[in-house]
Amino acid sequence: MEKNSPDRYKIRIGRFLDRRVELEFRAYELDTSMKSLGIVLPLFGLGFLAFSIPDYLVFGWGLAAAPLFFARVVFFLLAVAAPGLMRSMHTVAKRETVLGLVTTAAIAAFAWAVLSYRDQDIYLQAMSVLLMISAQYLIPNRLSFSIGMSLILVAVGLFGFGSRSEPIPAASESAMTVDFVLMALISSLISLRTCRSRRREYAKAIELEHISKTDQLTGLGNRRFLEERYRDAQARMSRYGESYALILMDLDHFKSLNDEFGHEAGDNALRETARRFNAALRTEDSLSRWGGEEFIALISFATADAALESAKRLRSSLVTMPMQLVGAVRASFGVTLLRLGESLEDTVARADIALYRAKDSGRDKAMLEL
Repeated sequence: MEKNSPDRYKIRIGRFLDRRVELEFRAYELDTSMKSLGIVLPLFGLGFLAFSIPDYLVFGWGLAAAPLFFARVVFFLLAVAAPGLMRSMHTVAKRETVLGLVTTAAIAAFAWAVLSYRDQDIYLQAMSVLLMISAQYLIPNRLSFSIGMSLILVAVGLFGFGSRSEPIPAASESAMTVDFVLMALISSLISLRTCRSRRREYAKAIELEHISKTDQLTGLGNRRFLEERYRDAQARMSRYGESYALILMDLDHFKSLNDEFGHEAGDNALRETARRFNAALRTEDSLSRWGGEEFIALISFATADAALESAKRLRSSLVTMPMQLVGAVRASFGVTLLRLGESLEDTVARADIALYRAKDSGRDKAMLEL
């Protein structure tokens, strides 16, 4: 089981330093945001399209209104299509690209609207720019992107005021400039704090989940971890026809070891056994502590012969070198193959039959039960 080091969750400027953790978090954020994005984006697009009505009332139907209407329709179509496109994509980068394109289209359409209305009410324009600046920080995962878009909006708003046919008072222009810059700054700081707090919450949730699936003595996965891996194996067997094996391992004469050397030495022997077993397995296999001195390995892409070979490697990891204080430690192994649709308990029961045959035939052996 992968060690959940606290260093993996260090945060700097609203991002995890570990790139893999950052990608996992961003995928999680997009997954949890998809339902709300599926509602908000189309509604936002519809609201933006509805402003075609005041466009018509102000400009009529002519060269001035047609490009603006076209921009509104294009953004509306993108906003409606974006949630479906994002759901069909499996990589974070592609989904974020779609979200970024929709945002860029929104900025472009809004900028066109601001410039088209530059000779209208300056306070309504200023309020619109302020709202759009703050809205940029609703985009999941993209703090730097949002800051860049909000600065573009600041420039659009200022350019709109500067290109009016009738200049506005210098005091009003200065006040609006300060408002735009302050909104961009305050929104970015709030978003930065939100990014940090969301990542801290995520790291805490991952840590708690890790603890719930970890055996505290050995650091291996516990029964809950094994149940999860077993469900994954059954799903892959059903979908891809893959084969899996389960190996049940029980340390021989462990009670006598505890009686002779004490429980602390027994705990150390369990930890060392877990370390050796883990080292003997492939990265695609998984190892769990079943309870007491029993361990279970779930072997991927396994035939009966390959599973027995894995059991022999596990056995060799114990017998090749004595452990400190307690000396030689041996184990018996029960091997079986998973059956499609079978429960974990039934698979373990069959491996247990093989294990007891190994015990009855002299211990320190691996037996197969199909």
